[in-house]
Amino acid sequence: MTKTQKQVFFALISIGALYFILFIFPNATGAKDRMMISLFEPDEFAQYPIAIKMIRPEATLKAHLINFIVYGHYYYGWPFYALSALTLLPIVFTQGYDHVQLNLLALRQMVGVLPMLAALLLLVYTQTKFKSHLKSLGLFIFLLSVSAVVENNLWWHVDSLAFLFVVLTLYFLDRDNLHFGRDFYFAAAATGLAVGTKVIGLFFCLAIPTYLLMGMASKRLTVWKAAQLGATFTLLMAATIVIVNPFMLLKSQFNDMLEILARQSHFQTKGWVLYYASGPAAWAPILKKLYGQIPFILLALVSLGLGIWKRESRLRHILIALWSIPFGLYVLFAVAIKPTHFFLPILLPIYSSLIVLFDFAPFKKTYKSPLLWLWGGAVVAILIYQFGVYLQQDFNLYHETLTREEHEGSLAFYAVLEKEYLPKIKTDRELVAFRDVRMYLPDDSRWVVKSYWNSKYSAIESIRPDLIIIWSQRILDYTQAGAQENAVDPATFQDTYQFFVDANHDQLRGYRLVYRDAEGLFFVSDPLYAEFFAP
Repeated sequence: MTKTQKQVFFALISIGALYFILFIFPNATGAKDRMMISLFEPDEFAQYPIAIKMIRPEATLKAHLINFIVYGHYYYGWPFYALSALTLLPIVFTQGYDHVQLNLLALRQMVGVLPMLAALLLLVYTQTKFKSHLKSLGLFIFLLSVSAVVENNLWWHVDSLAFLFVVLTLYFLDRDNLHFGRDFYFAAAATGLAVGTKVIGLFFCLAIPTYLLMGMASKRLTVWKAAQLGATFTLLMAATIVIVNPFMLLKSQFNDMLEILARQSHFQTKGWVLYYASGPAAWAPILKKLYGQIPFILLALVSLGLGIWKRESRLRHILIALWSIPFGLYVLFAVAIKPTHFFLPILLPIYSSLIVLFDFAPFKKTYKSPLLWLWGGAVVAILIYQFGVYLQQDFNLYHETLTREEHEGSLAFYAVLEKEYLPKIKTDRELVAFRDVRMYLPDDSRWVVKSYWNSKYSAIESIRPDLIIIWSQRILDYTQAGAQENAVDPATFQDTYQFFVDANHDQLRGYRLVYRDAEGLFFVSDPLYAEFFAP
């Protein structure tokens, strides 16, 4: 590395360290106990027991290894859960299993924030090679400010890690520069990591064949050699997928994974319970809020085109385009649910192309043309405006997360129950409590908590709970006009619909409504009501 590159690298590392520290404060909230996790991040609530289970001691080393490898929650690959479990291991070893908030802080920082920082640092290097202080620092800070990045740094999820593997693929292909040496094979392994962590690496399906075609066009490859390299890339990618997901060697687990991914794909393209709208118009509010205004996104696409037009950066930007376009079209037109992080690996590489704008007039040389200066002024104005919009939204996201426990309605709801209603139930019997995952009810010696994402009579009848806590929003969602006609599975939805209609009118079979506010409803079984609440 040159002196300038070293200076840039250490400057970016310093900024990244400060950025990492900044997220400790909001990420140390929202998980004072296991049940509180689901109020703010239901996905974290689903994932947390898996990571804990992977490091619980077993009777034999073989049993422990099986427990660590065969984790069951195959919505995401083993690299994500293995890294998460290993992140928790030092805490569990020194502090035990009961420090939920500390555990979630570590997971959010080490599996969320840190891989994102590494990915953006590598993306900046891919674009600038750290040869310019201003370009490298400016691009890094701008990418860190993207509101979707800030939001993604405030939870523990697979996406930062998957994005890192995507960037690694782009980095190695750019570094290989059609030489088809070891970096080409490193790119194959990185693609395998992206597939094996969150499937999205499959969207390199256009970029890799095009890379080989460019090798043929430049006379560096024959047709036969390109076919050999393509086969080798595919085999190395497939081998990496299996190596980083060793449970796939077990037929039963491999079949379970296929079933889970097929079910997940079905729900993503339809909706969880009700059909969701798809298409660009449905995504527009999320894109505008977290990714950028339309003029800014258009400017980024123009910069991508300029990067392709410019010989020195053509290969890099062709790869970015052929990665982002198929994946972006799939998300825009096929995905019905609206996870806000889906566009991170699509748009961030495109946004990194913004640096190319400064290699053209009027930034590169002095020109007297008024039109060029007008263009330059428009570019600067759009970037400054978008940066300001990001910062305002970032502050809101940060502050809302930092203070979320103070304003969470279900915590206030539970406080009322604990003060006025739960003490009335005086029994030596351990109760069974059924709660929506968005309503707070902590683990307690008085009851066993059963948490559900979707309430319905069949679930109630299977566990026969003594207490039921329902989220009011769920009633609004599932009893709104047209809900029955809009159900993904009308036959099973009828049970859900009737359950919420009855709950809304205090006609829940076998239960009586004891307390209700804007946040939720609290029911007790008929026998408990007759014994402790009847007038």
